[in-house]
Amino acid sequence: MGRIDEFLAWAEATARVTRLWNPAPLVRWNSDKSYLLDLAGRGVPVVPTRCIAPGDSCGEEDFEGTHGVVVKPSVSAGARDTARYEPGRGADAERHARMLLGQGRTAMVQPYLPLVEEGERALVFFAGTFSHAIRKQALLTEPGEMDNARVAHPGAALHTPTEAELRTARAALAAVPSPDEPLFARVDLVLDEAREPVLIELELIERNLFLGLDPRGADRLALAVAAAAREA
Repeated sequence: MGRIDEFLAWAEATARVTRLWNPAPLVRWNSDKSYLLDLAGRGVPVVPTRCIAPGDSCGEEDFEGTHGVVVKPSVSAGARDTARYEPGRGADAERHARMLLGQGRTAMVQPYLPLVEEGERALVFFAGTFSHAIRKQALLTEPGEMDNARVAHPGAALHTPTEAELRTARAALAAVPSPDEPLFARVDLVLDEAREPVLIELELIERNLFLGLDPRGADRLALAVAAAAREA
């Protein structure tokens, strides 16, 4: 997402001459992870998130948590420029955030949820209908390390979601601020300390839908595209 302005300009220009299945306004909204605040305001269970924009005040005390914190830019992909910090390392976390702020970027601070080490879930939907899910290993395994060369989806394997995971994923999709349902969506969840699923990201732009892990996934996507084309 290093050329976000160009990407959004392309989406809007393309939408003027053809149809984007995930509409340009939705693409713009989803390009900045501050959408989590919107979804939380609509009652979706979301990882507690604070956004710090350039010019906002912050101090070391804003970067302390029971299990540490995660600091990331609000516009990013593949966990770039993201790291977690253990309790007592608030000064390091603050330096990370100030680095992002110094680049004119918004920093996000979230508590580290230890149960992410049991795996992050990604539930894929086509035209609002659940298709398949995967579970992958935790990314931020080394505290304090910002590794932009890390594998984005380590150990991804098919996963059978629980009813609670499906319920949270559907709540996130229902709260999307668009009159048009996304043609495709990936809902990324982790477990909180009560073992309840909470939203960590809602991917309406992300190209990786893990179609290679479910032999029926590509067929479901093709059917959704065909149905949408007939209705256009």
